[in-house]
Amino acid sequence: MLNRGDMHMELQRYLLFDIGGTHVKWGILNQEGKILSKNHFEVLDVHDDSVLQGMRNIIISHKNVVKGIGISAPGFIDSATGYIEKGGAIKFFDDFHLKSILEDEFNVSVTIENDVNCVALAEQWLGNGKGLKDFICITIGTSIGGSLIINGELYGGHSFRAGEFGYIITEDMNHRTPLEGRMGRTSSMSILRKKYANHYSMPLCEVSGERIFQDFDAKDPFASELVDTFYQNLAIGIYNITSIFNPEKVLIGGGITARELFLDELTSKIDSLNEFFDIKIDLCYFKNDSGLVGALVHHLNQKTVRHG
Repeated sequence: MLNRGDMHMELQRYLLFDIGGTHVKWGILNQEGKILSKNHFEVLDVHDDSVLQGMRNIIISHKNVVKGIGISAPGFIDSATGYIEKGGAIKFFDDFHLKSILEDEFNVSVTIENDVNCVALAEQWLGNGKGLKDFICITIGTSIGGSLIINGELYGGHSFRAGEFGYIITEDMNHRTPLEGRMGRTSSMSILRKKYANHYSMPLCEVSGERIFQDFDAKDPFASELVDTFYQNLAIGIYNITSIFNPEKVLIGGGITARELFLDELTSKIDSLNEFFDIKIDLCYFKNDSGLVGALVHHLNQKTVRHG
């Protein structure tokens, strides 16, 4: 990990990107993790090169004032080579060598890491994972993402798929396909919104997570069943994960964690299942900036590895 004693007196600046399915966040951070400026641009089409072109425009404007570029992105990513096998929400990045393309074009050091792995790295450095040797990150959004820190190191697995907790099956097999019962389909905000919209014959764009939980708080029968099932499946997934890895803590991120009662409601479900494991749940310290900070950590760590 980073050693502040090894840093030069003059703080270097880095350009960081956090690629999502609807927006690409970017920022200038110094090597201590301070955000000097940040902004974002919209993802116009996940199938064309609009994300790449947007990144190019930002790099052209800032390449002369930054030491390097770090990228947080969805999908299956070989962080050592920068090769994206599957680009997640950004289909254009399937089978794509983003790192080498940008390095060749701009003659600057580029690193890339999976988005939830970046969340874990940010939490390990300056967040609620600081000082822990073994912890897990779970993010709840349009799907379920995950990351593992084992013995102080990010664990990626033999084909950079470790931590894909969204594929854990948490419901019975009485679905069209077994994967219909996976956690990414049973405990994500997107599935909550779709089920609510279908039940009330509403356009999906008019259904927000806030609306569903407002109805839940108002004791609406359907919303109560929907949210209870959401928490139940999330608790089952967390219980299964912790029974395998026995982490010191499970950190959870995503917009839903802004709900004041979220931790209490989830912990209650986990406690109803658990008799054997000491399962500590906490929220991620970093919110919307976790991808930028984690991309910086990964970039600095890779730089340290390269230079020994």
